[in-house]
Amino acid sequence: MLIIITTFFILTLLLTDKNGDSYIFVGMRYIVFTMNIKNMKRLLAYLRRVYRLSLNRSKQENLVWKDLIKLQAEADWKHGIYEKEKYIETIFSIAENKGERYFYMVADGYFHCRVKVLDNYPIELATDLFILASHFNNLLNNGVVKVNTESLYVEYCQKIDILIPLLYKGVIYQQLIAHYNTSKDIHWAFHKLVEENEAPAIIIADLLKKIEEEEKQKK
Repeated sequence: MLIIITTFFILTLLLTDKNGDSYIFVGMRYIVFTMNIKNMKRLLAYLRRVYRLSLNRSKQENLVWKDLIKLQAEADWKHGIYEKEKYIETIFSIAENKGERYFYMVADGYFHCRVKVLDNYPIELATDLFILASHFNNLLNNGVVKVNTESLYVEYCQKIDILIPLLYKGVIYQQLIAHYNTSKDIHWAFHKLVEENEAPAIIIADLLKKIEEEEKQKK
């Protein structure tokens, strides 16, 4: 113990600047200061969640709605805000040289993402469209592909419980991007069916191969 104390004392003398401040103590103060900042951030994040959980459902939805508006503004995406209906319409490129309207809504305790992947489809292809939609719905971990037989369109929808984006920052953006990326594949598949009259099973096989090749290129 005596050796440790003596060694520490000698190092303190050697590692002292002109003003008499020990570099060791300066370093220790910095470490403590940094730890305090991290702990403070954790505490603030925790208190933020507790506060948001204490609110009623209407106020919770309003907070998520404000977070969604803030995200759209900061990202500077081309969008329109419909305050009364609580939804935002954003234009994204769903395929080469083709933009599509994406709808983001806060309602009924959920955050919703919607987009049409096919519009005005030929009635004679309805059966194959339902088969292709069924294939997707068996494969998708999140969301559902819906075929609207009255208005003749196909859409891809996702929704998550409002509590998830309410409590965790970044979830809205993650959900939005995940929905967007998947929608491009679904759009490609349904247009391949309509434009090339390809069989649904072959389209899914081609899509899975396409995704696998893209993943290999990323590595």
